Amino acid sequence: MKKYNLVIDIGNTHTVFGIYEDFTLIHSWRLRTDQLRTEDEYFSILKTLADNNKIDLNNISACSLSSVVPNLTRSFTHLVKKYFDTDLIIANGYLDLGLTYPVENPGFIGADLIVNAFAAKEKYHKNCIICDFGTATTIQLIGENGYFYGTIISPGVYTSASKLFEKASQLSNIELSSPEKLLGTNTKDALLSGIVKGNALMIDGFIKEIKEKYKECSDIVSIATGGLSKLIGESSREIDIIDSTLTLYGLNRICEFKKGEND
Repeated sequence: MKKYNLVIDIGNTHTVFGIYEDFTLIHSWRLRTDQLRTEDEYFSILKTLADNNKIDLNNISACSLSSVVPNLTRSFTHLVKKYFDTDLIIANGYLDLGLTYPVENPGFIGADLIVNAFAAKEKYHKNCIICDFGTATTIQLIGENGYFYGTIISPGVYTSASKLFEKASQLSNIELSSPEKLLGTNTKDALLSGIVKGNALMIDGFIKEIKEKYKECSDIVSIATGGLSKLIGESSREIDIIDSTLTLYGLNRICEFKKGEND
């Protein structure tokens, strides 16, 4: 009988479910985060998605969660306890993942940052700059030895663009895509260059600055992840790897990591 790991990444804008068989991602689904949904409603959605892809949720043997939304952390804790015959592993700074931190209380570090740091360390075995494009854009440096140097947080691509869309009604129907030109000759192209290329240039500047300031970290690999990682990563000169499912990979490794501890 097949056994699966269920991984759940709850962000402020989107919630992503992933189903792994060992270390292979079988299916993933992205939903808009809704704090008003109950655990039963979320389970109903998950079950429908799983049934449509012939995944038997009775075969879930491990489950891990990354969440930056406390209300939904509680809801999914209840969901797993109610519907699955397994404990929920909640990613946070207190979880022993082989990471070390420059602060006394790592519990205040975001779960998404913890999981991405662990994932990059386990997957790439190098000093890594991780750029995660979500509701906020985060840039963090993790050493190959698991040392968590710190993080930069800036407004996300959509978060900052939405304010411009609110103020200029003629721009509201423009869909984000790679700009064809650096200098646009119409409103759409000019806007895409400003938003997409602008964010890529910001990322490139931070990556260069981090490499300059932390010269003790040689052979750094720069990774783009998150929902807009491909869009921004392809416009960047400093991004080495586009890994849109890095967080899910990390959550699955946490499942397997904890299984090994219990064997």
